Amino acid sequence: MKELIKVIAFDADDTLWSNEPFFQKVEKQYVRLLEPYGTPKEISAALFQTEMNNLKILGYGAKAFTISMVETALYISEQKISADTIQQIIALGKSLLEMPLNYCRE
Repeated sequence: MKELIKVIAFDADDTLWSNEPFFQKVEKQYVRLLEPYGTPKEISAALFQTEMNNLKILGYGAKAFTISMVETALYISEQKISADTIQQIIALGKSLLEMPLNYCRE
């Protein structure tokens, strides 16, 4: 398979960069929800690790991020997180799907 690859291209427009603040805002809210289970640094590190573990199967985006947030919450709470908090995490993820689209501006 490797011998079939002749070119690798990178899409370096700023779509992901300009949307990153939305993800950061959601992550801050997420960390506050999970304060009973760790420090902000620990929670963010666990979320990042879950995202990296899921990247190959889920890819990158709001839906993948939401699944990773739920998975991380279950992990760091040792399955003790309430259904209400899981619902709040899902709402945070859905808020990313409602964010305004940012396009390259000249």
